[in-house]
Amino acid sequence: MLVSWKWLSRYLNLPVSHEELALRLSLSGLNHESTEIVSDDPVIDLEVTSNRGDCLGHLGVAREIAVLFGLNVCRPEPALAAVTDSAETIESLLEIENEFVDACPRYIARVVRGVRVGPSPSWMIESLAAVGIPSVNNVVDATNYVMMECGQPSHAFDHAKLDGAMIRIRPAEDGESLQAIDHRNYVLQPSMCVIADRRRAVAVAGVMGGASSEVTDSTTDLVIESAIFTPLSIRRTARALKLHSPSSYRFERRVDSDQVDWANRRVCQLVIESSGGRVAKGVIDTNPTPVIAKPVILRTSQIERVLGISIDQVEVTRILTSLGCKATSPSTAHTTFLPPSWRHDLTREVDLIEEVARIHGYDKIPEDSPIPVTPSARRTYDVGVDQVRRVMIAAGFELSVEADDVYLRYLNVARSARNEDHDTDDAGLDGWTSQDGAAFALARLKYVMMRLGVMSTRGGGGI
Repeated sequence: MLVSWKWLSRYLNLPVSHEELALRLSLSGLNHESTEIVSDDPVIDLEVTSNRGDCLGHLGVAREIAVLFGLNVCRPEPALAAVTDSAETIESLLEIENEFVDACPRYIARVVRGVRVGPSPSWMIESLAAVGIPSVNNVVDATNYVMMECGQPSHAFDHAKLDGAMIRIRPAEDGESLQAIDHRNYVLQPSMCVIADRRRAVAVAGVMGGASSEVTDSTTDLVIESAIFTPLSIRRTARALKLHSPSSYRFERRVDSDQVDWANRRVCQLVIESSGGRVAKGVIDTNPTPVIAKPVILRTSQIERVLGISIDQVEVTRILTSLGCKATSPSTAHTTFLPPSWRHDLTREVDLIEEVARIHGYDKIPEDSPIPVTPSARRTYDVGVDQVRRVMIAAGFELSVEADDVYLRYLNVARSARNEDHDTDDAGLDGWTSQDGAAFALARLKYVMMRLGVMSTRGGGGI
C-alpha cells in the first residue's frame, strides 16, 4: 500500500517526520518496505497483511496513526443536498435487480446528470500520481481517488449505454463474453458475478468494468456504483480470468460495510466539483440494513497470561476504544467489546489482546517475561491409530493421502448394491446374503485402511 505524506496530512496533523512514522508503523504491524520522494512528497510503501483490508486506504492508515500518537482524524463529510435535483428521482432514471445476493450482499447506486468529462484538477492528478495511478479523466479519477482514500472501490457507468436504463447483478451465462476496459475479451462462467443491463454483461463485478459502458468524453449522465462483493467470489473470478485489479485486491480482503454509502456520496461530490452536473434525488440501496459485529469478551486475567505483563485495565479500554471498539458491560473481571465495522479480523479474545500488545508496544514486553505453558497430552484415540498404522506399515502396507470423497466411495459402492442411503452411517443387515455381507465387510475394511492412511503394496494396491 503506497501512502502519500501530503495525502495523509489532509486528515490529521502529523507530529513526526516520515522516517519516525514509518518506524512506528512497522513496530505496530504495518511493515515499512521503502520510502520514495515523488515531487517533494514522501511516499511510504507499507506491507499490509491480508487480514487488514481496512488499511488499504489513506483514511485507514490515518486511523492507525491517530491511535499511535493520540490524534484526531478529520474525515471529509460529503454533502449532496445543495447539488441534488429534487425534480428528478433516481427511480425514474434507473432500475436495479439483484439476482446474486450470495456474491453481492449490497449494491448502491446514484445518478449524476449533466456532467462535462475532461481533465481532473491538478491536486487530484498529483495525488494519484504519487501512488502510481495515471490520470484518465475527472470522472474515472474521482473513483480511483476515493478507492485510495478509504479502500472502497467504486465504478462509473455511462447511463446512456445501459440498455433499458437497468442494472442487473446476476451470474454470468455459460460462455458469455465480455470486453473489459483493458480491451481484452474474457469468457465468463456461471459461477462468476457480473453487472449487466437488460441484454448483456457490462462489467465483471468487483474486478473490472466493461468497454461497452465506460465513460468517454461524450458522456453526460453517470451511474455511480458502490457495492460489497464477497471475497471468495471475487478471488475465484480474478484467478479464473487471470484478471487482477486494485478493486479485486480490496474486495478479496473485505471492505467496510458501513462505508459503502459514504464512498458513493464522496465520488458524487468529487465528480460534481470537477465536472458540474446534479445528483438525481434519492439512492438505490439493495440492502441498507447495517451489519452488527459479534461482541467479544475480554477477560482481564487473560492479558497477563498471554503477554506475560500486566496492563492497566483503563489503558486497555483506551486502546481498544481508540481503535473503534465499543466497550459494554465493563467490570474488573472482564469487558465486552463490539469491534468496528472495518475490523473484520477482531472475532476472538486473543485478537483483542494482540491489538492491545501492538499499540501498547511490543518493545515494552520483556524478552524474559514468564508465560505459563501447560503441556498437552495425546488422546487415546490418536495413540491407538498410530500403533495400528505402524503395525500395518511393518506388514508391507504403504502410507497414502486421499480426499474424504475417496474414503466414502468404498462404502457408497457397497451400499449402492443394496440401494442403501449413502448418508446413513449404519446400513441394516436384514435380508443380506453372505455375498452382500462379504462385499460390505471388504468395503468397510478398505474404508478403515484409507482413514488410517495405508494401502496394500501387494496385488496392485488391492486387498
